[in-house]
Amino acid sequence: MKQRKIFILFIISIFVSSCTTVLNSPKIDYLTSNYCQPTIEYDYSKLEVFPNKTSNNDSILKANLSQHDILISKAIGIESYLAEYLQIKKDTLKRLVLKQKITDRLILTSIEINALASELDCNGERIDKLANFINDINNKKTRNLTVASVTIGALTTVATVLIKNNNASDIVGVSGGLVSAGLGALTIAPKGKKINLKLERNLLRNIWFNDNSNGAYPNSIWAILNEKQFSNSGKNDLQESIKNRWLQYNFDGKIDAQTEKLFFYDGGIYSADDLSSRANMLNELQATVRSLEQDLKSLSVRLNSI
Repeated sequence: MKQRKIFILFIISIFVSSCTTVLNSPKIDYLTSNYCQPTIEYDYSKLEVFPNKTSNNDSILKANLSQHDILISKAIGIESYLAEYLQIKKDTLKRLVLKQKITDRLILTSIEINALASELDCNGERIDKLANFINDINNKKTRNLTVASVTIGALTTVATVLIKNNNASDIVGVSGGLVSAGLGALTIAPKGKKINLKLERNLLRNIWFNDNSNGAYPNSIWAILNEKQFSNSGKNDLQESIKNRWLQYNFDGKIDAQTEKLFFYDGGIYSADDLSSRANMLNELQATVRSLEQDLKSLSVRLNSI
């Protein structure tokens, strides 16, 4: 009877120790703090003050640029500069001034693209490192459970042979079998460790809800992401396309309120799989943002030929 109690307590202790726990350590604290966030808040308000548009801007631009390049020029705020530049033929100095303003805005937009992409890249690496850290802990735990299961099974076999008392031998055999089976079950479906990740600046949220009211994305980039003609299909804009891919490939076509809150609000308790999904989403968004350089290149090449 005493042996039975000991084994039962042992089984309980194993299952209790295997319950999911939230990790807390200096390594976790370092990686859960968003060191990728900009150290200053950018002021885009002055960039929104462009020269007044003239009534014949569209006709002048259409005569010299593709619709794609016209949309880019509007998104980055050089539409009026371009229209005026294209009208001037003899005033070389004024053309040079306008050309410099246009070039400055192209350079600034390129910097904005690279700055946003760098923040996404940094966060993707940070979250991926967290996922790998937790996976390493979970894998080590699984290995330990496997070793313990094999060891318990071997010891139980030996004990049942050595114990001469039939009742005691049966108790040890049954209890040891239960413990070994319990350990084996835990290796099949282990309850992995998790971490608490708070998201003060969640760049995925703007895309998911199509809302940039917090100004996390520069207005020029946000305008491009919300223009259908900048996508290959032309049916959905880039923001919609990204969201649809996330929905299909990360959430199997549907998402519940709890998961939506975890990924697109202020964070919460993440498993290693959740973190891997988040890292993939950040990397995918980064790739899309970097691809906007191709649109700038198209306009730049055309301007140099005018």
